[in-house]
Amino acid sequence: MTSRIRNTALGLGIIMMFCVSAANAQNYAAPFLRMGVGARAMAMGTAQTAVANDATAAYWNPAALHWLHKFEVSLMYTGGLEADRNYNYIGASLCAEKLGTFGLSWLNSGITGIGQYDDGGNKTGDFDVANNAFQLNYARGLGGGFALGIGAKYLQENLADNDGWGVDAGLLFRPYDELTFGFMMRDLAGEYGEDNVPYEARFGVGVNPWKGVTLTGDLNAVEDEEATLDIGAAYDFHVSDNVSFYLAGGVNDMVETDQTNRGFTAGFGFGFKSFALQYAFVEEPQAFLNENHRLSVNFYFQECNDFKSAMGSLKRKPREEAMVAKTDGPKEFIHRYIFEGNPSLKLSLELLRPEVKDSIESVWMETGGVVSFPGINFATGSAEITDEFARVLDGAAKLINEHPEIQLLEVQGHTDNTGSDAINNPLSQARADAVRNYLISRGVDPSRLVAKGYGSSKPVASNANEQGRYQNRRIDLVRIR
Repeated sequence: MTSRIRNTALGLGIIMMFCVSAANAQNYAAPFLRMGVGARAMAMGTAQTAVANDATAAYWNPAALHWLHKFEVSLMYTGGLEADRNYNYIGASLCAEKLGTFGLSWLNSGITGIGQYDDGGNKTGDFDVANNAFQLNYARGLGGGFALGIGAKYLQENLADNDGWGVDAGLLFRPYDELTFGFMMRDLAGEYGEDNVPYEARFGVGVNPWKGVTLTGDLNAVEDEEATLDIGAAYDFHVSDNVSFYLAGGVNDMVETDQTNRGFTAGFGFGFKSFALQYAFVEEPQAFLNENHRLSVNFYFQECNDFKSAMGSLKRKPREEAMVAKTDGPKEFIHRYIFEGNPSLKLSLELLRPEVKDSIESVWMETGGVVSFPGINFATGSAEITDEFARVLDGAAKLINEHPEIQLLEVQGHTDNTGSDAINNPLSQARADAVRNYLISRGVDPSRLVAKGYGSSKPVASNANEQGRYQNRRIDLVRIR
């Protein structure tokens, strides 16, 4: 606890140092860069600096890309803008093993169908005005709950044939799963045509006081303008393992200024296994802008390699027991719960990669954390749990029940490549189901567990030798959220 308090103080200190550093500019340019993206984000009053959790994080705080665990694509359409204006967004995120997370996006704003007339007042045709921002982002975890993100953008306008550039930077600090601090500098430096792009500084806090509830607030300052406060809230409800629903609301610009009024926002969305549909009603704080509607579609693809079991890099002997990969808690905490009552099992920390070993603080305290049980946990060719493995699962059930913040675990069944898929796939599913049912029998809420068999499709070691096949015959408990 002391280290977490120390890290919290350090994180806030670093964020405050960022807050007092900013670029100086004199002219306003590219206002379309500050209109916001993503229906869920807009429905929450644009207060996203600390809580952005999809591909739009590249816009709200590039550091948040670090916590995205899948290849994601987000598309947004805006309807209801005056004067035939359009404002649309496409963004994608991809995390690469050992390298970090990358974001790529395109933001488009403009007006279509503007009449063109000759000196006599006769219409000669129509033309369009378009502003585009193409952005590349990168994020990486720094350890201790910190993540850093940077972004570079290329700006282009067709009417005056202007182009330009901009640089963004963001910092995120998550001392606990339920508490996050974020800081974002948009256009820390940048030019558009002959004008400098004004910087925008945002400091945000996000909390999750109850299951499914998110509360957040952003203090927002654009250069040469009065600071504003954005607030938002969302409630996420999971109908089933693969279907979810949310309601969101917020206020864009709580502090009224000479230039702005309070803008109320609201929205809802549906999430499925591989995609999500989102809607937001947005009342713009600027009096000269009218109400508008944001529609978003997000697509989720395969998980990134970063969040697979770290066992592939281990050299283990057969019958070496359960290991914990990507954890962050005291060794004694792990040993007390997972291995209590079973002295033959031990946590072989010396076998973990140094970067994993150094980060161990608690089990499943971060999404993507994996507890892996390799070896002979079932009777040969069956889904019957051995007595030894049952004692280990008793400890796992106790841990899960004592940590309600662990909302969903996927029980994954894996086999080696001995035998055909016709045998391995149903066997791995049956074993995953058996573990899920056993944990439920020990008091774990069924809604917190989902079982899936992967057969031999996700090896973590070579199947060319017995040691590798031993590691591949395993049960993984993976924290999904």
